[in-house]
Amino acid sequence: MAEGIKIPPKVDDLNFPIWKVKMTVFLQSLGSRVAKAVTKPFSVPIGDEDTWFDIATKEFDANTKTHYALLKALDDDNIARVIHRKYAYDIWTHLVVTHEGTS
Repeated sequence: MAEGIKIPPKVDDLNFPIWKVKMTVFLQSLGSRVAKAVTKPFSVPIGDEDTWFDIATKEFDANTKTHYALLKALDDDNIARVIHRKYAYDIWTHLVVTHEGTS
């Protein structure tokens, strides 16, 4: 495998808790901001992208990377359930509630 190319673990509906741990570690391997994108809701920065502060740009990039990794990890059935969700946090929360229920 080429250096820098990382493939997320594929979702396992039958053993979701194990996949959740693997996916959490995978996201951590992409960076702390990426891993945090599933733990707090994302707020789109206001204004033109050229006017965003550095922190807003980094959070936007982290959300985008996490969103992409989650979609790459899902099968078509799960993608169909979350495709309308715009942010990584919303996808993650939906998957957890779907597979584990509410706490």
